[in-house]
Amino acid sequence: MTIFRSEMIDVDQLSYQFVSANDPDIIGVEVRLDSNVLFDISMNPAGETSVLFDSDGWKAEFDLNGLRSVLAKCEAELSAWREGLMKPGEIWSAQ
Repeated sequence: MTIFRSEMIDVDQLSYQFVSANDPDIIGVEVRLDSNVLFDISMNPAGETSVLFDSDGWKAEFDLNGLRSVLAKCEAELSAWREGLMKPGEIWSAQ
């Protein structure tokens, strides 16, 4: 396997699109550069998270600390959203 270097992406250039799906039942954040989705961070009702990387060949290189901060920010946002969905009467409540 050959991996080529690409231009370092400044995490301040990224935008975030919040998404949800019913099958499977998840909430997520699409992390984008311009109009290109770089990766998607998803969370299910149990609070389990996953990261899906775009396989269409969009090349991205991050400083490791910058990437960690993006992942932490997205996980915190999803956790807050999940908490709201778990309240009594909401879609993910355990009623």
